[in-house]
Amino acid sequence: MAVQDIDMEVDADFAYLTRPARETVRVLLVDDDPVDREIIVRASKGGEQLELCYTQCGSSSEAKASAARSQFDLAIVDYWLGEETSISLIQEFQRLYKLPVVLLTGLDTPDVRRCAFRAGIAGYLSKDALIVQAIESAALGVLYAGGGRTRASHRADAS
Repeated sequence: MAVQDIDMEVDADFAYLTRPARETVRVLLVDDDPVDREIIVRASKGGEQLELCYTQCGSSSEAKASAARSQFDLAIVDYWLGEETSISLIQEFQRLYKLPVVLLTGLDTPDVRRCAFRAGIAGYLSKDALIVQAIESAALGVLYAGGGRTRASHRADAS
């Protein structure tokens, strides 16, 4: 019996076993309830693919100021912000910054979803299902829609 030489590149064959580097994603988190914001940040910890770095805002005006000041990859925005919905904020993020928005809500109804998608959201998260996998999936869906990573860092023309 002949011994056969096998040319095997160990590094290439076992590359799938090594944990890939996690991607950093800049997230603008907008929710008027500080407890809910903390729950979202904690629920995002330990993801396998993304390192979500949050800038937290408690109102539409804070969110608008943050979006004007810094660049974000996506926004996670609660549907109810105090006594108003976030629909006009979502539309402004789209118009001025081309910032993709994932809607976050505890009011998970077909009417809310329909209204939010018509306003231009790119993803949807229910507060009842806040686990790291759901948050990562929503973020990945937004970032890689259309086959490639999109960055919201490109500002729309102000003119």
